[in-house]
Amino acid sequence: MSDDTIRDISDVRKDIDRVDKALLALIAERLELAMAVRRAKSGVRVWRPSREESHVRELAAATEDTPRALVSTIWAELMSASLAMQGPMRLHIALEGDALDVWSLVRDRFGGALPIKSYPTSSSALAAAYAEEEGVAVLPAPGGMQNWWTALGPRGAMPDMHILAGLPRTGQGDWPRAVAVATADLAPSGADQTLVIAPRTAKGQGVLRADAGDQILLSLEGYHTETSITGGSIIGCLPRPLG
Repeated sequence: MSDDTIRDISDVRKDIDRVDKALLALIAERLELAMAVRRAKSGVRVWRPSREESHVRELAAATEDTPRALVSTIWAELMSASLAMQGPMRLHIALEGDALDVWSLVRDRFGGALPIKSYPTSSSALAAAYAEEEGVAVLPAPGGMQNWWTALGPRGAMPDMHILAGLPRTGQGDWPRAVAVATADLAPSGADQTLVIAPRTAKGQGVLRADAGDQILLSLEGYHTETSITGGSIIGCLPRPLG
């Protein structure tokens, strides 16, 4: 290895150190700005999933040379730190199925700074999240034996809760492995599918996602504020995965 090569590598390493320090300074500045926004908007909900999703899409589109999964992961950790500082958001996780897989999905989507409580069933996690103003339940996606979503309909016990985000955020799948549920307002992210709980007679008016007795869960392409499905009620809006 020549002296020139050694000197070049040393220079590159110095540049990497310089960039790392600049990144940390920018992160600190961003966290302070996030707190300033929170102070200026006292009373506004901490977690705004639609705003978060649309912003990640903009960042991914603006950085074509950076893998979208990396953009999502970096953003998840930044948002996790910001939300933890703003408080009092907490995640309530149902550990049904493969617990390690659930924890991996949660960390990938929400970072590692937010307080977390885990539960053995979806119903207990959903009830705990519902009891807190800023509580968010992370539950297995509707389908199969997962019928907790019926609680979000007009006949359910929690009609003011909504399905707001899918986990993972990135990928090629049409339906997530888990979802985040909270009382935050529904809003468009720019690439959505609207979720409607409806009577079984509505089968065929959307993509069938889940079935529970006389009720079904349909997804409609795009963001909708109302539905023409007779007896239907909107219970969520899922951003399409980045991929």
